Amino acid sequence: MTDFAGTDPFQVVVLTAASATALVLTVPQLVASIHALQQDDYSNRRFARWLVATKARGFRGLAWLAYFFGADLQAALSREPAQVWVVALASCVAAYVAIKTNGRTLEKKPLVYTGRARRLLAGSVVLALLLFVVGFLGISKLTEASGMSTAAVPGFAFLVTAAISRLAAPLVMMAANLLLAPVQASINLMYRIRARRKLDRFKPMVVGITGSYGKTSTKYFTEALMGSRFRVLKTRASFNTILGVCRAINEELGPEHEVLIVEMGAYRRGEIREMARLTRPHIGVLTAIGPQHLERFGSIETIEKAKFELLEALTADGIAVINNDDPRVRRLAETLQGPAVRCYGIDYSSGEHSSGEYSSGELDLRADSIEHGPDGLTFNLIDREGHRVTVKTRLIGLHNVSNILAAATVAQVAGVSLREIAGAIGRLQPVPHRLETHTGADGVTIIDDAYNSNPVGAANALEALAAFKTGRRILVTPGMVELGAEQDARNEELGVKAAATCDYVILVGRNQTAAIRRGLDGADFAADHVFSVRNLNDGLEALKGIVRAGDVVLFENDLPDLYEE
Repeated sequence: MTDFAGTDPFQVVVLTAASATALVLTVPQLVASIHALQQDDYSNRRFARWLVATKARGFRGLAWLAYFFGADLQAALSREPAQVWVVALASCVAAYVAIKTNGRTLEKKPLVYTGRARRLLAGSVVLALLLFVVGFLGISKLTEASGMSTAAVPGFAFLVTAAISRLAAPLVMMAANLLLAPVQASINLMYRIRARRKLDRFKPMVVGITGSYGKTSTKYFTEALMGSRFRVLKTRASFNTILGVCRAINEELGPEHEVLIVEMGAYRRGEIREMARLTRPHIGVLTAIGPQHLERFGSIETIEKAKFELLEALTADGIAVINNDDPRVRRLAETLQGPAVRCYGIDYSSGEHSSGEYSSGELDLRADSIEHGPDGLTFNLIDREGHRVTVKTRLIGLHNVSNILAAATVAQVAGVSLREIAGAIGRLQPVPHRLETHTGADGVTIIDDAYNSNPVGAANALEALAAFKTGRRILVTPGMVELGAEQDARNEELGVKAAATCDYVILVGRNQTAAIRRGLDGADFAADHVFSVRNLNDGLEALKGIVRAGDVVLFENDLPDLYEE
């Protein structure tokens, strides 16, 4: 076995520093990989697709790293102490640049060191160390056989193996994720058992809410409207996965809670069915069906089946609350057997938008005489018996009428009076990052619709922006993602609609927003009023250069770090 005997002291210093630096570079790569995996629901398959899509972004860092290792190899073979020091200094500079330029730092949504993330980090570090040891021994044998100077073999083996360990960090993390899958499955099962036992002990009325869009707003509004009569707990933020629901139940549900409102999201079939089996909802709400996450589901028909799992899981004495304005939802509800169905919708039987499709008798709760503007919404709320009450809310966006109707129907089913519902509607607050408006001391109004985006939501946001008649209207957006084969067409359509509404458009991510730019160009939107920038920080800088008092700025969507260019 080779050793350091006879190696120049200067070379030992350089080689040791180089190897240590290379090893230190591996752990941040593991952390970054776990961060990216966490944002993609710990899916190795989707993480691998992200790696392939972003591989070109690390070329500069890899080039510097190649120089770093090449320089230290030269130092290892050198017999001139002065040359060793020069190369050592160059290597340190190269290492620093490699750290700064290789890939990008995920910052918008920081890594949450959950138990799973900590286990993944520990497991991947162990695997990386094993890879380093095995690699070092193997490369030492090979380089000895090649005739390299005995003094240079250990250093060279260290350098090459450290480089391999660092570059293989994403694969090492994926391997750790795969190996720890049985452990995670056992932990998940324990969480579910605890949650089910807690539900059996406290027996709250469970309201399940799903849909391609509108479900989070409906959840918040349902909590507010039922809060006048019941003690309500809703799942937090976007805790809409099976583990998120279990966590909310295990950590927050208490004997004082009479109602539990559960938002149910999904990326594949079967996930909503799992949540429904766990929570056993008495009321199930289906808000809408659209191409949200079409890339993951594969087809709109699969999305339909996935969302319908909630209503199918209702017992015979359960109640399905459905959006009668959505043709797909309406058609699915017609096939439902067992639970009672309650319909809500907007009455278009009169006025300029008349379609003649609905009559008041078909809807358990409806809205008419809708007025909307920058100060909020006003409309009549009418039940099946014809009882009518006028409601006002500071919420903007016509689509919020539908979300309010969904929540009001649930509250009415639970026994809350129409007048109590109307009073609660007047007190509704905007849902964070969903058409949330702020006017700063500089006189600029910000419409924050940054949580996510879908074709319907984006169109509604532009319609809300158009309601502002003072100042210039500015759109800042990275467009929409996960729409599969429809993505380019939908983004181009967004560009056309933006051209009809906006005075300026800031596109975040040149590649990501190419289709929006085509839509703007096709609508003859002024080219000098469009700014294509690399990321949101650059977009904010561009915004500073054009915004002035009285302007209205719409932030439509804020893509996860994985999509940032």
